[in-house]
Amino acid sequence: MNNKSIAEIKVLADAGDINAQYELGDRYMNGIDVEESWSTAFNWYLRAAEQGYDEAQYAVADCYSVGLGVDCDFEAAYNWYLKAAEQGNAAAQYDVAECKYFGQGVETNKNDAFEWYIKSADNGYSGAQIELGIFYETGEIVERDLIEAEKWYRKSAEQGDTTGQYNLACLYMYYDNFIDKRDQCLELFMLAAQDGSSDAMCNVGYCYENGYGTEIDYQKANEWYLRSAELGNAVAACNLGESYELGKGVELDIQTAIKWYRLAADNGDEDAKKKLNEFA
Repeated sequence: MNNKSIAEIKVLADAGDINAQYELGDRYMNGIDVEESWSTAFNWYLRAAEQGYDEAQYAVADCYSVGLGVDCDFEAAYNWYLKAAEQGNAAAQYDVAECKYFGQGVETNKNDAFEWYIKSADNGYSGAQIELGIFYETGEIVERDLIEAEKWYRKSAEQGDTTGQYNLACLYMYYDNFIDKRDQCLELFMLAAQDGSSDAMCNVGYCYENGYGTEIDYQKANEWYLRSAELGNAVAACNLGESYELGKGVELDIQTAIKWYRLAADNGDEDAKKKLNEFA
């Protein structure tokens, strides 16, 4: 459709071509070669959706979910997500799960939600894989199983999802069950940090400080703590305070340590608050 004019696409859409109808919906939604009109976009999505096109059904559901071109209606959103999900649309399966988990547009049923997360995850949807990892890590809905948590986080991580990479690295860092895989933490946190995650940056610093996946390097640890702290990460700021207090990778400087502890405390870090009390 990309090489066709709006007039050509409209002729096809008026004749009932679902791909053309969906394409027109996208064009009006994003103002591509036409004046942006969410209501017109919704109407074209709806025409394709009513003919059974799952991507259009998903788009209609999204419109109802946030009130884009149509009044917000969570029940209608859920019903359209379900139509697309029943055709195997992985993103829609995830949203059906979310609706059932949070009780949005449908009665809350976490066991049903879990089954839909499984369907979505099995179809390769990264967000669902992460949710399953969380359920198995925390023991919510299902019995706690860190091996299953690892499996689902890894599936997401291998798709390049930075949240999956971060969660997998945390699993390896914080659970002794995976002590033999702790050397993978640095690489995974580095990947997650590329997305701008201050938590991932802080944990890259922690890996350098403790020698996970690398030689201990306090200077590099502090560089990463600084990057994270400058984004407002309280834990990283507290860690920098400790570095200056103890002279780890930097020249010992109590006043600079207090400065970082104060910044961390202002952002709610309890360890930093205790440190400031010691210096009071």
